[in-house]
Amino acid sequence: MSAFESNPALKFCGALLRPALVSLLAFVSVSTAAIARDDKAATSPSAETQQQVVPTVAAAASLRYALEEIAARYTKATGKHVKLTFGATGNLVHQIEAGAPFQVLFAADDKSVKKLAAGGNTDGEPVVFAQGELSVAAAKASPVAIDSELKGLREALAAGKVKSIAIANPETAPYGRAGREALEASGLLKEADPLIVTGENIGQTATFVSTGAADVGFIARSLAVSKELEPLINSASVNPEWYKPINHGMAVVKGASPDAKAFADFVRGPEGRGVLEANGFSVPKS
Repeated sequence: MSAFESNPALKFCGALLRPALVSLLAFVSVSTAAIARDDKAATSPSAETQQQVVPTVAAAASLRYALEEIAARYTKATGKHVKLTFGATGNLVHQIEAGAPFQVLFAADDKSVKKLAAGGNTDGEPVVFAQGELSVAAAKASPVAIDSELKGLREALAAGKVKSIAIANPETAPYGRAGREALEASGLLKEADPLIVTGENIGQTATFVSTGAADVGFIARSLAVSKELEPLINSASVNPEWYKPINHGMAVVKGASPDAKAFADFVRGPEGRGVLEANGFSVPKS
């Protein structure tokens, strides 16, 4: 018989300590397994990092309906997605310069994307991918007759029937600048200026027009011919000699992902070009 077995005190202490030893061994085993799992998690990509990061694309509000359709077709063709954010071109440029996580910019002019490139914010040189048209438009119940030469607007102004004229902010929205240019070239700016209400971007300006909040306004043709707005308004393309060409530029932002670049290529490809043309834009031949 061992000393442990023959000594009642030792035997009693062993009985007390045995459960604690078992618990300690169990704790060490569990802790070792947990550490092994932690090490594996630290060295292996998590499910979240393995998931595709959806690129965020910034675009002028005039491109909303065209790019939403192109993005849907891109997803159908590739299984990949993009997140679209719309606004006034000038505001989007400021956000990119401030570090906003946009990977591609589709602008309503080419000056803005050239500015980004000059500041070292782009991957490669920007390109013009479409040209837009300026439309004059009014809600169906408006007192202003709509035509390309603005004769109806001139008559309504002379008769005192116009209380408000909507344009997008000319400081940040190229279609807003074009609207002012058209009013000046037509000789109507002096009469119209006190009546102008300014939209933050061309999308908000189109809302002013389509809801009748403004009697008449100048908006992108791409919005005027959309299925959302066309039933609500009368519109006509403004004489193109009255405003500078609206060249829509595109820039890939420095550090853009391959998926963002693939979407930019898709927009400029055959399917994207077809959608742009169907939405009131003209596209370069090459």
